[in-house]
Amino acid sequence: MSISRSKSVPIIFDEVAAGLYRLGVASCREILGDNPDIAAYAKLLTGGLVPMSVTLASEDVFNTFLGDSKAEALLHGHSYTAHAVGCVSSIHALDAYAELFEKEGHDGKKIDFKKAYFDQSVVAALSELSLVQESMALGTVVAVTIEPDGGGSGYAAAGRSIPIVKYLLDHEVYARPLGNVVYIMVSPLTSAEECARLCCVLKDAILSITPPSSSA
Repeated sequence: MSISRSKSVPIIFDEVAAGLYRLGVASCREILGDNPDIAAYAKLLTGGLVPMSVTLASEDVFNTFLGDSKAEALLHGHSYTAHAVGCVSSIHALDAYAELFEKEGHDGKKIDFKKAYFDQSVVAALSELSLVQESMALGTVVAVTIEPDGGGSGYAAAGRSIPIVKYLLDHEVYARPLGNVVYIMVSPLTSAEECARLCCVLKDAILSITPPSSSA
């Protein structure tokens, strides 16, 4: 980021899916330790209830496109920007997040509260399964990388991921595969108990396609 700033290249945070506590923090600026010039948010902006998006910009970027003529404008807008139902939903969602994550310290100042979702020891145990290359959890996301079956690479390496996702769906757990990576995302309001249950179902799903001689 320092290199980009030294060359006057704007820094953009695409937090459409990752922002608003999806990764356990309000914004990845808390992880990276710097502010973007442009940032985009959606999805959890309304708690996932209705489509809504917002694009934020620094004062310098905003002023670059500020003017009375069409030639000065940034002629871009999202289909679901500023519609009434989305705006009301966003207000309620942001209020709920503030109540859950923003606590007051002894000095009366707001401090960020980090909520624990997935037990890291349980997540680490998933990596010990014979078909799992690695496992991780960050904020509301838990993911496992499955050993490919040799049928492809990258997004095409879903030969083992697809039956795992099918098992999860059959047990009322919605998940998506990205090639040989299977991940589950929960709501910022999800309890630790529910996250533990999801990890158990995920483990059973992986074991369901594991040959008996290979089971951990």
